[in-house]
Amino acid sequence: MTAHRDEHLELCAGLLLGALDAADRAELEAHLAGGCAVCDGELARLSQSVELLAYSLPQQAPPAALRSRVLAAVQAAAAAEPRGASAPATAPDPRAARVIELPRRQSNFAAWGWAAAAAALAIASFVTWRQANDMRSQLAAARAQADSLQHQLADERQWAALEVAPQAKVVALAPTPAGAVQLAAHMTFDPATRRGVFVSDSMVAPAGHDYELWAISKSGPVSLGVVRADSSGRVRVRIADCGDPATLGAFAISLEAAGGAPTRNAPGGPVVMVGKIAG
Repeated sequence: MTAHRDEHLELCAGLLLGALDAADRAELEAHLAGGCAVCDGELARLSQSVELLAYSLPQQAPPAALRSRVLAAVQAAAAAEPRGASAPATAPDPRAARVIELPRRQSNFAAWGWAAAAAALAIASFVTWRQANDMRSQLAAARAQADSLQHQLADERQWAALEVAPQAKVVALAPTPAGAVQLAAHMTFDPATRRGVFVSDSMVAPAGHDYELWAISKSGPVSLGVVRADSSGRVRVRIADCGDPATLGAFAISLEAAGGAPTRNAPGGPVVMVGKIAG
């Protein structure tokens, strides 16, 4: 069996209306021959819809001229019959037309014609609704993606503006006696947004250890997260909230066991770098 696709449901509608070309009909028949419960169910549902639409149509009244044509036909038939010698010639009784079974082919054809048109309209409306619904879903997804990209772009612009903001402070971190002499880093901190960017080119931690960044305020240290550099020692970390600029006094780096300090309020290992915020 060929794999079921949503297009097969539209082909089912076209099959009932006799609107499929040879290629589409052959494709659908090959798909149905393999057994597809979804398409079988759709065909059954659409077939019931066609029947219900036919029965729901109002009965068609015969044209006014039909009665005259029927009576004329009855009179012509009576005149053509041989008459017996003892039977007086009499005019045909018009009431006999009332018991004649009138042909209803034209009325039935009209009713089923309307049913087919109504079924075609219902199926076309369903297909159109489905396509419109798919388009609405695609449009909503595209709008959501566009909104996400706009937010990302606005965020990137804010981070880029931080580097050149006139109120931004660049804090150089220097090694302490417990740190290696090659350590060097700096933090660009914007008091207006409380954002910061930590940058270093020499932050290769010893095996089994991680560096951790701290904000030092009047109430004590607060961890800003573990800092992991690439194999060359380069690292660039964005900090969304460095702390209250009114109480923030310095930034520091500690050398911790892999994974960072046990708590967020105190380094577990030696402080290897410190940089004070000027002014």
